[in-house]
Amino acid sequence: MKSSVPFLALALASAVGLLGVTPAHAELPRTPLRGELARVGDADSAVIWLAGQNGEVDMAVVAKYPHRPLVAPRFFLKHSAEEVFLAVAPDSQPLPEALRSRESLTRSASQREQLRRDNAAELATMPEFVAEQSSSLAGSCTAQQRTWAASVYGDPTCGQPPAGNPIFTATVSDYYCEGCENPLGSEEPNACTPDLLPCDRVRRESTSVRLRTTSWNGPVTFQHSGHSAHFAVHNCTGNGPVTFNFSRTGWSGSGSVQLDPQEMWNIKVGDFSAANAAKKVTMGQWAIGRPESGPTYVFNAMSVDANSGATDAITACGDIITKYRMTDLTVPSCHGNAYVALCNGTNCNNACFHCYGPNGCPN
Repeated sequence: MKSSVPFLALALASAVGLLGVTPAHAELPRTPLRGELARVGDADSAVIWLAGQNGEVDMAVVAKYPHRPLVAPRFFLKHSAEEVFLAVAPDSQPLPEALRSRESLTRSASQREQLRRDNAAELATMPEFVAEQSSSLAGSCTAQQRTWAASVYGDPTCGQPPAGNPIFTATVSDYYCEGCENPLGSEEPNACTPDLLPCDRVRRESTSVRLRTTSWNGPVTFQHSGHSAHFAVHNCTGNGPVTFNFSRTGWSGSGSVQLDPQEMWNIKVGDFSAANAAKKVTMGQWAIGRPESGPTYVFNAMSVDANSGATDAITACGDIITKYRMTDLTVPSCHGNAYVALCNGTNCNNACFHCYGPNGCPN
């Protein structure tokens, strides 16, 4: 959909540029959101779980400048909705049924503590910020606010003034292996699992349409079809809240929230996570990714209203993943020159796979 990118850029120019389909402007619920399954935290810092499409669970992260969020963005990207809940929720708050997986039955208290430690370790790597004195730069986002927004969003380009068009296409890579930033695969009880070795290595390349703008005064619209979306808005300054609207075709959680000054919301919806790519790798589908088509390739949109006052300014960031592909970088000698890439992940009767668990294995 290359022709849509220039159109999107026009949407930032002025209110007149708000063409085409825009997100639904629903009521502005603070508690609960539409489709809300669970919430941990308070009004200033929270994680919210939302019912997604096809049984998936989407999440929102709320933070208030200059504080850190409850969950680190790197942890957020690497772990499932269930694991994020176990890392940040108190023991007294039960795991919602919609978040339960096959691993829930075998997860131990020590594993939960490890998730908490992992999140705490990631949070400790985030920069610390202190509240700034009132500035004469009313109506703009300070350099510290922009850096803070980038740390909460999980990408250093968020909050930085774009070099050119604020809406553009980018491709990023991440890697899966023993010792990489992402684990190559995970073993689920009673499921086919590749007989992985430390020398196995896979790369995922994700292509997304991006929005990057800061110190913005006026309405914003960002929209494109894709497999997933990550939207975020930080209300840097102003005399009141701005309205953050977000939607995804077929998603029950589409709606709006009001962001008070200094508040930031991150909304992530769809099949986007590194965990999903790792699961595909686990099932031996080394070269399978997502093209710009299919049932999960649907319309996503965000917009910001009530941001036209003389002292209003926001940072807005977005990533809509349009496609990704995975490449097996494993050298043939890793598996004794066996063609592991040709294994069928639905058939455990294959030398490339093994299965474990108390209830046996699928046929």
